[in-house]
Amino acid sequence: MAKVVLDAVGGDHAPAEAIRGVALALQRGYLQPSDLILTGPVQVVKDALAAENLGAAGIAVVDAPDMLAEGDSPTDALRKKPRNSIAVGMHLVKEGKAQSFISAGSTGTVVAAATVGLRCLEGIRRPGIAAIIHGEKNPFLVMDVGANPMPKSRHLLEYAVMGSAYYEHTFGVPQPRVGLLNIGSEEMKGNPLVKEARALIKETALNFAGNVEGVELFSGNCHVVITDGFTGNVLLKSSEGVAEYMLRLVVGAMHKVGVPKELVGKVLAEVMPRVDYSEYGGALLLGVEGIVTICHGRSQAPAFCNAIRFAMKALSGNVNQHIVQFAKTLAVEGEGAPAAS
Repeated sequence: MAKVVLDAVGGDHAPAEAIRGVALALQRGYLQPSDLILTGPVQVVKDALAAENLGAAGIAVVDAPDMLAEGDSPTDALRKKPRNSIAVGMHLVKEGKAQSFISAGSTGTVVAAATVGLRCLEGIRRPGIAAIIHGEKNPFLVMDVGANPMPKSRHLLEYAVMGSAYYEHTFGVPQPRVGLLNIGSEEMKGNPLVKEARALIKETALNFAGNVEGVELFSGNCHVVITDGFTGNVLLKSSEGVAEYMLRLVVGAMHKVGVPKELVGKVLAEVMPRVDYSEYGGALLLGVEGIVTICHGRSQAPAFCNAIRFAMKALSGNVNQHIVQFAKTLAVEGEGAPAAS
């Protein structure tokens, strides 16, 4: 059985919420205690397990005594504190003692540790972060949302391949529709990067829908949306901010016009699963040898639980193997031009 490593001390509310997430995942049957490894200072993690009555559950704990501070840069984290919970967890994946790593710690440190410690998948040159957002018709995946702010067209092509493989084998949608985020739907629109990437993606067997504008994203017409890490990060954080603002606005309006509290609760129960970042647990760093999940720093128990659930789904769906298989079919040389026939 595949093993999952969870950074037990990463995030604003760890270790308490991380361990509560573990308890929830075990309760829902997403994994067994023997499938899980926790990293962090041993006594801190064991105390948190005991607080959730999991002290005798048989969950493995690997000591990572170097605690990271908010001001630690990724370089400092890896060089000056090599036995931190992220680095130790990534090393377990590198050694083959686990196949997946989850953390709500520093995104930069997780990406750096994965890039240094894990090899890129065959046929993939740059990993990217893939985030799931719930649209009107279906969830859609945006990639990249922060790993590579200045990509080349080849990298966007790889993101299209990886995003499509992940979506198909996690959500069970054959040939998911892939769109390229742009300022207009017309083929001549966009900067040189987008134009070059569009030409490359068109030559693949992907179900390519062409350019997609920001206003179209939440309609759900595309399952996978490809963009550079800078734009994707702005999109993701703007979406979170707008969702939170609209919730406050709507709830305030319902209270103002006298909607009964129980009805407000029913409306929120219907809406929250579509706008709450914890629904999918976190974003995946696709393109490395292992399933790496980066959770929101504010993650609480449901987010950790769902991160475990989606990591297990990605592993059972053999997502990385499918990425490699498709990448082998790409006839691409250099950084932007199709290979000569």
